[in-house]
Amino acid sequence: MTSKLNNNTHPNITVRVSAPARLHLGFLDLNGDSGRKFGSIGLTINSHYTIIKVQRAKHVSVTGQCASPQIIQKAEALLTKFFQTLGNNIAATDQHVALTIEQLIPDHAGFGSGTQLALTIGTALCRLYDIKATTAEIAQQLGRGKRSGIGIATFEFGGFIMDGGNKPNHSTPPPLLAHHQLPNEWRMVLIMDPEHKGVHGQQEKTAFTTLAKFPLVNSQAICHLCLMQLLPAIVEKELDQFGNAITKIQRLIGDHFAPAQGGRYTSDNVAQVLEHALNLGHTGIAQSSWGPTGVVFVGSEITATSLINDLKTFAQSALPTGNQLTFSIAQADKQGAIIETAS
Repeated sequence: MTSKLNNNTHPNITVRVSAPARLHLGFLDLNGDSGRKFGSIGLTINSHYTIIKVQRAKHVSVTGQCASPQIIQKAEALLTKFFQTLGNNIAATDQHVALTIEQLIPDHAGFGSGTQLALTIGTALCRLYDIKATTAEIAQQLGRGKRSGIGIATFEFGGFIMDGGNKPNHSTPPPLLAHHQLPNEWRMVLIMDPEHKGVHGQQEKTAFTTLAKFPLVNSQAICHLCLMQLLPAIVEKELDQFGNAITKIQRLIGDHFAPAQGGRYTSDNVAQVLEHALNLGHTGIAQSSWGPTGVVFVGSEITATSLINDLKTFAQSALPTGNQLTFSIAQADKQGAIIETAS
């Protein structure tokens, strides 16, 4: 890709990009016999954000009180990658920027932190240098969206997303198939376990190449659940039907990935709490991506608050002493990333 650069950009502008976390709720087709593979469902949430700010400077710097040395290194690598690809027409003397990381989505928790970091940085730099590039192009050049397109689409649109997966040897992000807004009153109870990290990096790559082939009948069941139950339930605002579909999809996906993540869910403590929520009569039981974050979909803020009280009581009595589970309430984020420019 050859970037289009406006050499008359104002040197003193500051660009700030805020991107919400996303929940990845499952793959449509891990079998691949149809000619496409993966395909994903997920949505943005308003509980966690990655926020970065960039401006021109005399020297390159990456700072952020919330950022670990590893995150700083990732951001520096993304800067380098940007100027090798999207910003390859920018003179070396003009590549000096100050990048500030103001907030971060927790990493390896199932919230899509890596994609959102790449997209916030890439989008901010494109705006700073007035480079005309789509979100999909930014993702492709910065190495994101090779399997799931959820993080890319939620960054751009917010809401609930379904993508169509990848064709063989196809490098562009998956196509967007469906985009809906969840009802305003719906909430997600998030169960986080800071003592565990989701499968990532080389371990994730190994998992996708060594796991047994996903049964075609299970892929067909997931697609049927999505088309004939999940999407209609969103349109008709039927939480029970939506939740029932999510729970069934998650069982099929979670059991397939169990050899790689240690069970249907990554965290045993989260698994027990989710099972308790199910026993209480709740539907919409999920793990986001590789976890360890668990999710329960409920119909209102009041129900979410009541459920958290029940889950905390259960955790205190049933889980090992010293467990570090945390509970919070999230709502669907409807707008995706916010880009602000100031002189």
